[in-house]
Amino acid sequence: MKRRRMSTEYEMDHSYAMPNVNDNSNALLKKIQNVYVNRLLTDITLVVGGVSYPAHRFMLCISSDVFESMLMNSKRSDSHQNVIELQEVPLCIEVFPLFLQYFYTGEITLEHNNIMPMLVLADKYNVKDLTVLCVEYMCEHIADAANQGQLVTWFQYVLSINQPMMVNAAYFCKIWQDTECIKVKPLWNKLFKACRNFIKWNIDTCVDCFNTFQCDVLVGLLKQSDLVVLDEIQLFKYVVSWLNYQTAKKLTECNDSDTVEEYRISLTEHVMSYIRYPMIPPRIIAQLLVEPVLKQNMNFFVEKMAAAMEYNMIKKEKQSNAKNLLECTPRLYTCPRWGDEFSICQKSIKDFLSVKKEITTNSDLFERDQEKPDRTHWNVELFLKGLWFGKALWISWSDSLVLPEMIVKMVRATIELKLKKDEKMRTFSYLVRVAILVYALQNKITHVVSVVQKVVLFNNEQVKITIDDFMVYDAINRPKTNINDTNVSYIIYESLKFHVIITPIVPGLTDTHIGTRIQHVHF
Repeated sequence: MKRRRMSTEYEMDHSYAMPNVNDNSNALLKKIQNVYVNRLLTDITLVVGGVSYPAHRFMLCISSDVFESMLMNSKRSDSHQNVIELQEVPLCIEVFPLFLQYFYTGEITLEHNNIMPMLVLADKYNVKDLTVLCVEYMCEHIADAANQGQLVTWFQYVLSINQPMMVNAAYFCKIWQDTECIKVKPLWNKLFKACRNFIKWNIDTCVDCFNTFQCDVLVGLLKQSDLVVLDEIQLFKYVVSWLNYQTAKKLTECNDSDTVEEYRISLTEHVMSYIRYPMIPPRIIAQLLVEPVLKQNMNFFVEKMAAAMEYNMIKKEKQSNAKNLLECTPRLYTCPRWGDEFSICQKSIKDFLSVKKEITTNSDLFERDQEKPDRTHWNVELFLKGLWFGKALWISWSDSLVLPEMIVKMVRATIELKLKKDEKMRTFSYLVRVAILVYALQNKITHVVSVVQKVVLFNNEQVKITIDDFMVYDAINRPKTNINDTNVSYIIYESLKFHVIITPIVPGLTDTHIGTRIQHVHF
């Protein structure tokens, strides 16, 4: 059995290390390192990118299952050779010396500029302990990866090594959903979910890597209703940037202008079909007509814009079908039209007392050409320091019982519809989707870390709802407690940050398959 002292030195002085070994083991480790540094007793040479690396068959075999199969199987030609040339991509060629050194020293420095090629090598040669270190490092630097334009690449790599043989459009939609339909190996599951949810709920933070989306993966994302974005026009602009990037990339691969133009038109119509045009206010739709992408695909966009204007201008709902079911379903928009954000100073939160705020949202899904759309008022109340229930007397027809004082350590949110005077006097029904975005901090980068969604019918009998445990209680009330083991904290510079979003649902026209879900970025 291999015993190796494993540690990684991060730019943030983070490290992983196994317990200290005894003096004899340390001495043996130093001898092994000396053998590597001075290239003593080498019996094989690996050639990578034209550079020769003297090595030892024994160390290669005990470190890598792939090398063991390559060098110990007498039926393979590699097992009889003293010089073996390995074919690696350029980025892996650069880090190969560090990769090989890890076999002898058990130590490696992981940084953003080498983590992906190091993970590729560790996975290719099945170096399990190094793969674990790479995955753990990546989980602790999800926010950094987005900030440095790498997160989409990370996500698509994990997706590629877990992808089944047969895939279709439904598969690329499911990968963005919190479902067990996608088979992900246990080692990769945590990283897969962390990347996926961070991208989906922090797309504005991922703008530097948005253009690296593969087409099918992007289309799957655009089909999601729990995508957090400022508004639909912002998402439209991201996709335009992606189209321009892909067209320029195609142009470098093919100098035939006719081929590139045909590619651009086809790609534009395919991807832009998933923008939800009815969710763009009419005044903004008119402004889009000057966009170059619209001028280049006028027939396609005129049809889309006309349908969107019909929803917003004509007071008549169209018949629902699978296509407009998504078109008329709002995403989790963070613009003032659908909600508001607020931050709470942690020191100001009192035990068992709530924090209250009133927010306003548009009453109608479509603006209907109103200069000043009707607004609905809501009372949001958050209990972040637990719940206290005083003594109570329970009385039944046969007996009575004194209920003792009780303290419940949990986090609770209540959303209450503030009724207008005329609504109190008449029967009303208002179907909405309520969502709470919870923000957190990882390596000084603020991002949405969890989302709770709930479809609710407010009426004369129910004007207030309760949502429990949408945050980890201990992570709020014990400042040194992280949400999980990925260095994530709810405390953002001594404050807690939330965003409440409430969007109307039009029965028969808007997708309601949301239910109640609480999802977290980091698992």
